[in-house]
Amino acid sequence: MLIPAWLTKRLFKFSLCFFYITCLVGLSSCNFISNRILNKPVAQVENIQLSTQSFSKELALKLKDLDALSAKDSKIIAVFKEQILNDFLVSAFVNLWFTENNLSLSPDEINKEVAAIVSTYPSDAIFRELLSEAGLSYSDWVAKIAQGLKKKRVLEIITKGAAPISENELLSFYTNNRTKFEQADSLLLSHILVADANEAEIVRKLVAKQNFTDVAKKYSTAYNLESKDLYGWIERGFSTEFEKSFKLRIGEIFGPITLSDGIHVFKLVEKRPAKILSFAEARARVLSEISALRETAKFAEWLDVQIKKYRVKKNLSVIDSIRVETR
Repeated sequence: MLIPAWLTKRLFKFSLCFFYITCLVGLSSCNFISNRILNKPVAQVENIQLSTQSFSKELALKLKDLDALSAKDSKIIAVFKEQILNDFLVSAFVNLWFTENNLSLSPDEINKEVAAIVSTYPSDAIFRELLSEAGLSYSDWVAKIAQGLKKKRVLEIITKGAAPISENELLSFYTNNRTKFEQADSLLLSHILVADANEAEIVRKLVAKQNFTDVAKKYSTAYNLESKDLYGWIERGFSTEFEKSFKLRIGEIFGPITLSDGIHVFKLVEKRPAKILSFAEARARVLSEISALRETAKFAEWLDVQIKKYRVKKNLSVIDSIRVETR
C-alpha cells in the first residue's frame, strides 16, 4: 500500500495494522509483571532513566507497521531494540548538554513547530485520528517534536563557524557519485480523496465533464489552500498500483485506487523521463548531502565526548528478556 505523497513528508509515519502487539518482560517463574519490574531502568545516563515499560512501549510502536510474522522476527526485534537504546542515549545527552549550557526552548518555539506540522494535514481531525492509530498521545508527540528541536539546536551550535562548502567540493562529490542523482520515470499527479466507493464513482463521473480542481475543492478531504488538489511526484517502480498510469497521456483521469488513507481519483499532470541529473539540476541535492555528512560527522564527535563525560548504564539482561506477542 502506498502512503500518499503529502503524508510521506511528515515527521512520523502511520499505517493501519491488523494485529495487536504487546511487548512484555519474560519472567521465568512469574505469570504477572509487577510495577517494580515495569519501572526498572533498562538504561540510565546520570539521573535520566529509561524504564522497562517505556522501552516496551517504544518497541511496540516501532513494530506496529510490520506484519505479524516480521514483528516476531528476532533479528528485526534486535535492530529495533538497539535503535531505541541509542535514541534514549542521544536524547539524554542532549538534555544534559542543554542543562549544562543553560539552554532552553521557549513554548513559542515548540508551538510554532507543532502548528507548522499540523497545518500540513487536510484537517486537525485527520491528524488526531492518525496520531491515535499510531498509538501516541498528543502530549507524547509534542514531547518528541520538542526533543527533535533540541537536537537541531545542538547541531546548529556545534557546526557554527564551519568552513563553507566550496564549489569544487560540490562538483567533486557530484562527479564521484553521479549514479546517486539518477531520476527515474516520474509522474506528477493531482487527486481527489474520498471515503467510499460510491463517492469515488460520483467524482469519476463529475471530472469527466467538469474542471478537476473545482471538483476536488468540493469533494476531496485532502484539498487544502497550500497544495490544493496536488498529490505529488511518484516514480516508476514505487508502487504496483501506479504502473499502468505511466502509459497514460497528460490530462487523463484514472482510478479509483484504494490506498491506506482512502479512495483516490487521479489526474496525470506532468511526466518526467528517466535521466541523470546535470550538476546544475542536482546542485541543491549535492549541497544537502554534503551538509548532512558533515553534520553526521560533527555530531558523532560530539557524542564521543558525551559518552566519555557521563556515566552510562545498560541493563542488557532485562532488554533481552523483553519479548513480543502478536494477536
